[in-house]
Amino acid sequence: MLGFNFESKTKPTVYNNVDSYFDIPTANLVIGAKKETILNGGLGKIFAIVGSGNNYKSTILHDMMLSAADKVMATTDTAMATYDTEVNVSTDRLDQLASKYEYIPKNPITDAGIWSVTDKSIMSANAWVLSINAYIKNKIGSAKSMVTYTALTDPYTKEPLRICAPTFVEIDSLSELEGEGSTTMLEGDLEDSGTNTFAMRQGMFKHKFLSQLPRLSGSSNTVFLMTAHIGKKIDMATGPAKYQQPSKQLQYLKAGDVLKGVTNKFNYLVNGGALFAHTASKLLNQGTKLPEYPMDSSADDPNELNIVRLTQLRGKNGTSGYTLDVLVSQYTGVLFDLTKFHYIKSKGRYGLVGSAHNYELVMYPGTKLSRSTVRAKIDNDAKLAKAIQFTSDLLQLHTFHRHLDDVGLLCTPEELYEDIKKLGYDWNVLLDTRSWLTVDQYSDKVKPFLSIVDLLKMRKELYKPYWLKG
Repeated sequence: MLGFNFESKTKPTVYNNVDSYFDIPTANLVIGAKKETILNGGLGKIFAIVGSGNNYKSTILHDMMLSAADKVMATTDTAMATYDTEVNVSTDRLDQLASKYEYIPKNPITDAGIWSVTDKSIMSANAWVLSINAYIKNKIGSAKSMVTYTALTDPYTKEPLRICAPTFVEIDSLSELEGEGSTTMLEGDLEDSGTNTFAMRQGMFKHKFLSQLPRLSGSSNTVFLMTAHIGKKIDMATGPAKYQQPSKQLQYLKAGDVLKGVTNKFNYLVNGGALFAHTASKLLNQGTKLPEYPMDSSADDPNELNIVRLTQLRGKNGTSGYTLDVLVSQYTGVLFDLTKFHYIKSKGRYGLVGSAHNYELVMYPGTKLSRSTVRAKIDNDAKLAKAIQFTSDLLQLHTFHRHLDDVGLLCTPEELYEDIKKLGYDWNVLLDTRSWLTVDQYSDKVKPFLSIVDLLKMRKELYKPYWLKG
């Protein structure tokens, strides 16, 4: 048989789960070593959030990285690094964001040392890039950096997949990343003609940096995350050209909107997705003029709860152009569980029964909810949060994985709950599970695995969880 036989072959891409709400739109369905269905989606190797100011892009980026790192850290070690180009990050704020995660140690920056944070007032971009290159070179050459994904199979050896452990690098923001040469140009007389090439030199530095990322990320399983600014294109045209329709930099950007200071490499090297954060606004109840979902009954800060729309500008592992509404607290960051609740409630009260003011979940009957109590109840009842997740997951499957309907798997929340119950399964047990992939999938350090697709297969008697006895 004729064929190429390279010694080095591409390994399967393992995406880092963030939260099912973010993972499902980009996920491929992968069968694990014990026949479970894994949603291989979330953070790809090079990922970005873009937007204008005051759209929470930095907060969302931090929380997506922390959530992904938390799932890795459940069974193995990882590390994070942030380079702040705007010199405005607060390490206290970052430690506070990290505090809500289960497996990330307390104060990961100041105490645990697993999150390295620096900025361009302390370290030049040149020096920082060199340190990242050195880190990745050492990581690739170290046997200690290798981990075994027990649920995934190497397609060449048929053994459990062995690759470098995931690590995470943030640049906030790429728009303000400056090479040392361009920075030095501004130390003298700004009117000097020698400074006229500043923008060109700055752009060349970013062009070179972005060109390295596919090799650096792919070789070491390092996830690069970045933010970038969006602004309006300044129209300098005269004559007939002045009245031409503005061109689009990316298909799902508005005409005339441009990514600032990132070079055109950004448009096609961001292979893990580029989310556009826009139209951020306070999420208020029209009657009280206070947060729609207050932290508690006495919450009185109308600015605390916000809703941000994210549009996928570039999705290489899924569709582009879809939108996700995300709830963000000014105090605690992204509210993943409340976001999923708001999603099902705003989509025709999907999976909810009861009146407009008092209701309960089909998949978690007996727990009464209202807009003023749901947030606290989610925070204090893990099974309620899980039932909300399964409901949200099912709704997203109808949108992003409609092929499952072709094989008869999709159904309503009512059908899923009742049919699973009739088969003798205990919902209290099924809700005490996780749906995200970790390195050691079958470790007793984490809850047993159960995805929404597993549940749908159980309903059709096509799957039984490997961890259930009897």
